[in-house]
Amino acid sequence: MQTHRLRAGMIVFLALITLGSLAGCTTYTWPDGSKKTVLGVAPEDENKRYEEPQAEGVRYRTPGEIPEQQN
Repeated sequence: MQTHRLRAGMIVFLALITLGSLAGCTTYTWPDGSKKTVLGVAPEDENKRYEEPQAEGVRYRTPGEIPEQQN
């Protein structure tokens, strides 16, 4: 009985660790269909309201290159 509780506790612990490690991940999908999962939050320009990016126009990014900061 004690072994069953210990095993169940370990399964719950491992599940929480696994889900917790994915909590900070962001998956980017590029126009060619490739996907890349990175740790961290979405870049600041992707957290704007709907109207703000529409007023700025379209900016294209090349995968693997860091875009210049626009103020």
